[in-house]
Amino acid sequence: MSRNVQKLMALLFALMMVAAACGSGSDGASESSDTTEASTDTTEASTDTTEATDDTTDTTEAMADASVLDTNGDGMVVFGIATPGPRDDGAFYQSLVEGVEDFSAANGFEPPIIVDNIPIAEAETELRNLARQNVDVIAVGAGELSDPLEALSAEFADIFWYCNCGAGAQPTEGLAQATDDSGQISYTAGVATAALMQEGGATKAFFLGCCDLDFEQEAFNAWALGITDVDASFTATYIPTGDFNDVAGATEAFNQALESGMGAVYPFLGGAHEAVVGLANENNVITMSAGASDVCERTDLSYQIAVQFSAADYLETIFNRILTGDFGEGDVLLFTPAEFDFVGAKLCGGSAEAQAQLDAARERLVNGEMADALYQIAATAYGF
Repeated sequence: MSRNVQKLMALLFALMMVAAACGSGSDGASESSDTTEASTDTTEASTDTTEATDDTTDTTEAMADASVLDTNGDGMVVFGIATPGPRDDGAFYQSLVEGVEDFSAANGFEPPIIVDNIPIAEAETELRNLARQNVDVIAVGAGELSDPLEALSAEFADIFWYCNCGAGAQPTEGLAQATDDSGQISYTAGVATAALMQEGGATKAFFLGCCDLDFEQEAFNAWALGITDVDASFTATYIPTGDFNDVAGATEAFNQALESGMGAVYPFLGGAHEAVVGLANENNVITMSAGASDVCERTDLSYQIAVQFSAADYLETIFNRILTGDFGEGDVLLFTPAEFDFVGAKLCGGSAEAQAQLDAARERLVNGEMADALYQIAATAYGF
């Protein structure tokens, strides 16, 4: 186990001890107060007061441990976050940002330092600049920024490096990674899409992506497979917008699809994602999230499906495994709908019949029935 993982484990353990000590200290003070009010046994009151003092000492020691065991030893715990798209995209990037913000706040850490909209060509420069800001952990929000991470994690060895690298992530020395099975996730999304299309009388679905990149090919073709497995007469079409974050390009692509009779749209986008969802709402088109798992509860936009591969949801599992020593630098943790219920498609309402079709799709994944077909899709997309 690396020194950084040991430090992070110790830090999290120390924080748990702080919480336990604080709770014990409160109980001890209460006992002392009750004994004093009763005024029946001076010795007992004195003993309880001593116990309360011991609790306070334990709390102070635990807090001291927590301040010492941050990875750079400056007495604070600071996360750095780096994403290639906007921090508030309402999709993949925002899920990581909000997950780290919530995790930091819950544990009394400093507010994270967030650097978003990083061009891929400038990834090394921006990540190096972030590493120089006295951060303890750097969380990278997408595989697009992963190329310089092996070198940077060696150069800044005191930092714990974590990447929510998504589909296709490979083990990298010095880097902890979360990845997911895009084929399985997209297949469940396709089944959910087709189930709702059947109910609404739609027959054509469109996938709005960026540039026909390899991970987009895997996601689209698995999504299309899920759709046609429900109804072979349904069609699924990929339209590139030229950029994950270009609202104008996404709007043009949406209008093109709408003219072609679109009944459902998967906006597999970053900064342009919410703009497409808004257009889908205006035109009564079935739509879905691209990563976010909390969209069914939103009131500003209406989603029919949450396609869940949320970095925020992954974080709890990741850090629990770091704490137990089951995950660290150089490891890759794979999230699949077959293993985790917070991964893959979730209906925001829908009929019992639609839910039954989605449940059956997950069961096929658990049983391995789709393994060969999804492997072929991935092999074609990535060329292996």
